[in-house]
Amino acid sequence: MTSRAWAATRKGLFELTRRPGGWDIARVHFLAEPVSILLPPDRDGRMLAALNLGHFGVKLHASDDAGHSWQEVAAPAYPEQPADAQGPAWTLQQVWSLETDLNGTVWAGTLPGGLFRSADFGRSWALVEPLWHMPERAEWFGGGADVPGIHSICPHPWRPDELLVGVSCGGCWTTRDGGQTWEVHSKGMRAAYMPPEQAENPNVQDPHRVVRCRAQPDTLWTQHHNGIWRSTDNAAS
Repeated sequence: MTSRAWAATRKGLFELTRRPGGWDIARVHFLAEPVSILLPPDRDGRMLAALNLGHFGVKLHASDDAGHSWQEVAAPAYPEQPADAQGPAWTLQQVWSLETDLNGTVWAGTLPGGLFRSADFGRSWALVEPLWHMPERAEWFGGGADVPGIHSICPHPWRPDELLVGVSCGGCWTTRDGGQTWEVHSKGMRAAYMPPEQAENPNVQDPHRVVRCRAQPDTLWTQHHNGIWRSTDNAAS
């Protein structure tokens, strides 16, 4: 049973410790600052925290000692936007998800729908351009935000080059070659908020959260705007 938990909130990052009488707040980091997502400590005590400071923009902080000390590191940054580019502005609005995979790569999902990767635990980032430049991305739109966002990142625990991401609103997308190519995997979901002829369009679905079963990784669940869906064939359906 775990004895420690973390809560990223609009009022700071709270570290909780389980004691005989229940849970207590052990430490508070970034007091009164909005922490949008946390990557909890790995076996070496490395962790990342993303802050959304409004006027001052998105900031990323790293710790190498399980949160005892923090250093600001580079936040993901979009390249310069071409004058004829369609869709939302190429400007980082929020880091919405953080995850690591078998290769030790750190992945960051953002608003407005870009996926970034880091090979040095968040010290530098690169946009996953094959996903960003897909023509289908122009169909994505915001759900709870004005722009689309990648909120779920699900590495496969046995296949290091396989990754699934959840997009609101843009369905679920999978790569099996480390991000070079992508396929939509939203078959079976249904969006009642769309016109009837678009309700089963896999590219406009609004999953709110996607998780992969640890023991049986080809099983996934998603909490969707219109219900709960389960896949037992690795998101094929």
